[in-house]
Formats: sequence, C-alpha cells, structure tokens
Amino acid sequence: MQSPLMPEFFALLGIDVFLAISLITCLLDRRFPKAIPYIYQVAALAGFAHLLVSKEFITVFGDYMRFWYSLVYLVIALGNIIAVNVYIAVQKGLWRLARVFLGIVTFPIVLVSIFFVLDCANSMTPSPLLFPRLPLGIVSIIVLVCVALVGIVIFASFRPKKGEEMKNKKEVR
Repeated sequence: MQSPLMPEFFALLGIDVFLAISLITCLLDRRFPKAIPYIYQVAALAGFAHLLVSKEFITVFGDYMRFWYSLVYLVIALGNIIAVNVYIAVQKGLWRLARVFLGIVTFPIVLVSIFFVLDCANSMTPSPLLFPRLPLGIVSIIVLVCVALVGIVIFASFRPKKGEEMKNKKEVR
C-alpha cells in the first residue's frame, strides 16, 4: 500500500522547522547572534531549491531515494532545533528558558516528525527503516502517552517544591 504522504512532505516539514526556528531566534534576538535568523532562512530557501530539483527528478529517482534525501533534510532541521535548545541551556545558562523551549518547541516538533516518518515508512513495502511495522492506532497511542508524560513533567518542573517554600519563609523571618 502506498503512503498518502509523498516523500517530499518531509522536506516541506524541514522547511517549516527552519522557518519556525528563524522566527523564534528573531523573537529571542538578544540571546542569539544577529546572523542566526538569516542563516535559518537561507536553509529554508535551500529546502525550496531542493523541492524544485526533486520535482524534475521525480521519475528518475525512486520512492526510496526521494524518501532518504528528504529525511536527511528533516533530520538536519531537527538537529538545529536541538542545537538551539542546547545553546540556550549551556552557552547562555538560561536553564528555565531551555526547559520551556524543550516543552513548547523541541519535543513537539520532534514527536510530530517521528510520527510522520514512521507512518510513511510503515506504509512502504519493503520498509526503508529497520523498525517493525506498527499499526497507526498503536503509534497514535504511543504519541499521546508521550505528550501526556511531557506535560506532566513540564508542570512538575515549574511547581515550587514544598521544601523551598518552607526555606524561603524561614529566611524572611
């Protein structure tokens, strides 16, 4: 059964990721070098060029080749999101902002990307990935459980601890 997703969908997803990270680095402009948003916009333009070139070679390359080079572009985009998260946490020392960025941007984008890649790879015969075939219902349940766990962890990390509250009350007296 052929997937309803074309392999170029992953290139489009990568372009969206680069544009989103460009926008986020623009909004957090004091924490990043001035050229970073423009570099991400150039990477998105490279993705559009990739789509134009792949349109011409759609009959030459098979589904597997198109799948792999689109997937590589998406992985590069996801790697940049993770790199921005690490940069905020380690280089700038803004651990709280890095946790918020992880929960709001990094984890959901990586999770959605993995969901689409597994869906497309499971529908191809033979599968280009070395994972066993999973029904879409099971993958959806796994995604929902992961999202719920991340929400609980983010909520728990922002709640003040009782010990800290007691300590702060004693210091005030």
